[in-house]
Amino acid sequence: MARIRKGSGVREHDLVARAKVLRESIDPLIPRLTRDCPPDRFDRRRVELEEVRVARDDTKRLERLTRWGDPLARALAGLLKFYLDPSPPTVVAFAIPSGEVSFATLARTDREAEVAVQQSDDPERLLLGYIDWARKGFHFFATRRALWCSGRSSTPPDEFRSEKIADLPYRLTEEGGDRDFVCVHLAAGDPRPYLEVGWTGAGTAFRVCRRCTKDDRHLLGSVSDGMAGPDPTAEFPVRADLNVRCTGGPECVHSSVPPLSRALVKRYELGRLSDSQILDEYSAEVRPRIERTSRPTYVAGGVCYGDRRAEFLEALHPSVVERRALEAVLGSEGGYFEVDEPSASRALERLWSGHAETIVGSIVRDPEEARRLVESARGAPGRVAEILKRAQRQSDERELLEALPRYRSLAREAAWLDRVAREHRTHGDAGAERTLLQSLPREGKERGIAYGVLIALGRANAHAWQFSDTEREFGTALADRARELLAAPASEYHAALERLLAAAGVANWGERETEASSS
Repeated sequence: MARIRKGSGVREHDLVARAKVLRESIDPLIPRLTRDCPPDRFDRRRVELEEVRVARDDTKRLERLTRWGDPLARALAGLLKFYLDPSPPTVVAFAIPSGEVSFATLARTDREAEVAVQQSDDPERLLLGYIDWARKGFHFFATRRALWCSGRSSTPPDEFRSEKIADLPYRLTEEGGDRDFVCVHLAAGDPRPYLEVGWTGAGTAFRVCRRCTKDDRHLLGSVSDGMAGPDPTAEFPVRADLNVRCTGGPECVHSSVPPLSRALVKRYELGRLSDSQILDEYSAEVRPRIERTSRPTYVAGGVCYGDRRAEFLEALHPSVVERRALEAVLGSEGGYFEVDEPSASRALERLWSGHAETIVGSIVRDPEEARRLVESARGAPGRVAEILKRAQRQSDERELLEALPRYRSLAREAAWLDRVAREHRTHGDAGAERTLLQSLPREGKERGIAYGVLIALGRANAHAWQFSDTEREFGTALADRARELLAAPASEYHAALERLLAAAGVANWGERETEASSS
């Protein structure tokens, strides 16, 4: 609805200044014409406008001219009459797609013509005076400096195209030689959903992926602003694409994803949806159809593997433990499964809420420990990744230890050495050093063995002060055997342990459980 108010002194001054310019020449009211534009119609308008200008000092003649003839000529007559008698005008404001515009009611003509004449120094405002011509087939383009008309050709002047590309709301790069412009992710070939706004007259299109789109940007408005033609919808077609790189074959659900609905396009054209919102709405619109598929379909990072679960798992680059957990869950999952990034951890986090027990159970064999980990993660939803890492670490440690032989009736020295060696398997040099020092007795052969292990760890100098000369000498003699034990594979662990204990003079140090059970 238009708003009406009395004009201010500033408005009166502006109107007088603009009228003064048009008293000298009506050229500011005539667009520049490209070579595709026939001049006849503009010549006729020029004649009518010039007739008004000639009467610029005849108040009565101008009064009559405000009521008949070309709409722009009537508006010019009203402005020139105001120049002769600048009484305070009534100012009316109304909304246009780019905001709000106001004008003084000076003639019996349409409001667009009034704005065009009174603000003819602004090409976008002058464009309003030619909207009716645009509806009848002509194309107009308002640059920063001038209004252009290309007649019935939709090809924009180079000046207009260059300005639009320079003022794009995103950083886009020209793709190859086809004059299309794309965001950095699409230029790199990333399979991301994108919005496309075409520009048929310029023979180009602009594509922006969902990661780049913003809630406060409107690509269509930015590209089409300042242009008028008979069918803007055809001039700037809007398209959205999930951009899934599908390898699932012709039967895959991605082979027949519906395009943007007309309702979404209309809301976007009217400015009721931003760039990011239309992509989100489109995704929400088509996702139920995609997820209804009964055919197993696996998607990771925009790549569809169809029902080929093994290839999908490889794309996630899982560790051994992550693969075990995913296989345990996905084997029971049917239909559609998608993760936005090709990451095993993202897939497990996506599956966690419905399959926590299965995931942890595939990693942690102890049911009580598995239950505790699941409850811990449910109490702190943001710690799922941490819980999975902890479970994996515990599983890795358990696998390392289970590969080693088990013993019974170990002598004191053997039990101490076995504990330090096993800690080295699971927590490395630092863990072995820490356990050794924390459990080091005040006396006994363990002290000499301990010094030999510290030499093998490269940490003897830091702790030499804790040992006597005899213990250091004894440990130095055992260092090579200690190195063998710490580096021995699981299959040679028992033999390496036995050689070190024998060198230390520890006899009858214990038995392997398998040996005891078979005897």
